[in-house]
Amino acid sequence: MTPPSYYQGARYTVLVGLVQRSQHCQLVCQLYKDDPTRERQHLKIMTHPGTMVIFNGDKLWHAVTPLEPGAERIMLTMEYVTNPKMGTFQRFISNMKDAIAYFGISALWRPCPSARRSQETAGNIPFSQGM
Repeated sequence: MTPPSYYQGARYTVLVGLVQRSQHCQLVCQLYKDDPTRERQHLKIMTHPGTMVIFNGDKLWHAVTPLEPGAERIMLTMEYVTNPKMGTFQRFISNMKDAIAYFGISALWRPCPSARRSQETAGNIPFSQGM
């Protein structure tokens, strides 16, 4: 399912395949999904290493099929927005959506790595300052 964009500008997505150790995991797209005057077209794209896919993330319905057990797929994902502004509430919703989608719902209750690192080193004085 294509996630909604809360940016005020258009959102363009660039995907680059890095690792594809799966026979079944693919990028799936539906062209003209929201255009009742055109026949909907379904695309399935295997993103082998070096494959680059560029599309308007606001206009194209897209998703990824699940990995089979033991498979691995790594993609570099980049996004370009023509106007990155968004309201405070929309920013909060976007951050929560990204945290859950990319790291799982449990990520909302884990401390961030920088906070954990500062707790681990609290009270430690570098050797050169302790002399």
